[in-house]
Amino acid sequence: MTIWPVLAVLAALPPFSTAPKTAADTRDPALLHDAAAACHATFDRFVVQADFNAPGYDIRYVGARRLRVVFKLAGGHNGRGTNFLPRTLTPMCPNLLQVTKTGDSAGVVSFRLTVRKHTGFRVFRLQNPRRVVIDVSH
Repeated sequence: MTIWPVLAVLAALPPFSTAPKTAADTRDPALLHDAAAACHATFDRFVVQADFNAPGYDIRYVGARRLRVVFKLAGGHNGRGTNFLPRTLTPMCPNLLQVTKTGDSAGVVSFRLTVRKHTGFRVFRLQNPRRVVIDVSH
């Protein structure tokens, strides 16, 4: 088994930094669902799956231990009020302690990521299935 494909993927990931991360929306709404958080050896991960289109986002520190995550032109529910996103995730990872959904209205879905310490993070999109991934370093 070769490790070259894995190394190529890792080399393509953005670097960790504490600077805000933003991306424009695709001008068509995204339906967010299946949010999850997981602990890894050197970082902790929060992932949200998106149907139809990739949402725009603005992710930044708003305090020493809080990251604000805002998805633009997105919703986490349908017209009948069925919610597709958890209110709270508590992975208790080495750095990511909790993810709380703080809003879902008027085409904006927001979360608060509570961390143990102010460290670098990175954000990137994946396809098939379409996801937005937020990694917070330890």
